Amino acid sequence: MSTVLEFFLGGEPQRVEGVEPTTTLLDYLRDDRALTGTKEGCNEGDCGACTVLLGQYDPLGEAVTYRAVNACITLLPAVHRFWVVTVEDLSNGLDSLHPVQEAMVRRHGSQCGFCTPGFVMSLAAMHLDNAPADQAESYIAGNLCRCTGYGPILEAAKDSVAAPKDPAFAAKEHQAVAWFRSLSIDTGLFYDVAQATYDAPVGLKALLQARKDNPEAVLVAGTTELGLWLNKDLQDFPKLISTTRVPEMTAVAFQPDGTLVIGGGATYEQAWPLLRQVIPEGQDWFERFASKQIRQQATIGGNIVNASPIGDGPPVFLALNASVELASVSGTRVLPLSEFFVGYKTTALAADEILTAIHVPPRENDQLFAALKVSKRKDQDISAVMAVFSWRLSEGCFRDVRIAFGGMSATPMLAAFTNAVLEGAPVTEETAQQALASLDDDFSPIDDLRATAWYRMTVSQNLLQQALAEAVETAAEAAA
Repeated sequence: MSTVLEFFLGGEPQRVEGVEPTTTLLDYLRDDRALTGTKEGCNEGDCGACTVLLGQYDPLGEAVTYRAVNACITLLPAVHRFWVVTVEDLSNGLDSLHPVQEAMVRRHGSQCGFCTPGFVMSLAAMHLDNAPADQAESYIAGNLCRCTGYGPILEAAKDSVAAPKDPAFAAKEHQAVAWFRSLSIDTGLFYDVAQATYDAPVGLKALLQARKDNPEAVLVAGTTELGLWLNKDLQDFPKLISTTRVPEMTAVAFQPDGTLVIGGGATYEQAWPLLRQVIPEGQDWFERFASKQIRQQATIGGNIVNASPIGDGPPVFLALNASVELASVSGTRVLPLSEFFVGYKTTALAADEILTAIHVPPRENDQLFAALKVSKRKDQDISAVMAVFSWRLSEGCFRDVRIAFGGMSATPMLAAFTNAVLEGAPVTEETAQQALASLDDDFSPIDDLRATAWYRMTVSQNLLQQALAEAVETAAEAAA
């Protein structure tokens, strides 16, 4: 087991000791290495000025895969055994600009320049992914610009997307690959500085044992939430246990019976290719869930365990009738997600347990589904209301009704009274009106900075009314 942080940076292998485990990658790059191309903007993962790439070697494909992340909320130990690619790595200086940088210059994609390195890194990720030009907005949705405007930046994306890999970058990638191949088998990381620890086992048994031995430790995965607690609340976390190096925790696969099992440490981006097969109607929800940087760090398990009443993920999984697998050294239990949330930011997870997987049952062929997010901005914004509708229309009646909301109560919740009104009832306007009235029995939303209670209830009723009107129309057409 390694007790030293090892990663590749600036063309050289790095071995780091003595740096506190809660040091962010952004602070390390700027303060310890003077790599100031990576900027500090919001310091909470919203603006994208600190975007860097993490390269990981795939020995089977013999290639490096890249993901853009926010350095401000990425802990330094999380980059153990990764290639950290900063804007300084893209080229060899002004005389050999990377195709993305050259396109940004040609298209006048910068004014003050503060946000520019982050945009360049996001577009570099797009370039390395060989993504089509029409995905540019998705790649830069997590990068905010206050002065240039996005038109020139999108034009730069179109100009550079088909360019060949930059020779200077390719040479650095070759050096990184040689380093990856020199690494010994990963036996885990236990990083200890002045009694502050970051424990990242590579086996599930070891992870569960670490949890039992340190129930007071904080479990971390993508740290998209913990990063805020560090940077904004200035909280201390002397003991951290990471779930992301355990293969079982990041696996995503269909079982023979059609159940989709998503590891508790799998990110939204990792899970989406298979989850999309269950809910192809959820593409808009997925893209608006957060920026690509966040989706490539945030885990579904972490989103559920955090139990935020305004999280965009839990209502979707509630409507899909998902359950959660909770494991400890004593054994495993499976709990319906609807029973997991027991109060504001409180769950049924025991002190020695870890959420190891989310189980999504097979979807019926005639099951209708819609996930609708209402927020002040389209991208990069927290929901005022998250509404998810799931039901079947069978023989003129509602069946298997599961309506869930976020932002309407202290926890993500199924609309129990409304679901009961609809279940088995005829698909008629009269039933729809009864269901709309029952929302008042299900929820008593609050006023806060994002929305008033009146607004939340009105929006929820409007969304439900629209969904029910479509159901009534569909049923009428089927009966004609």
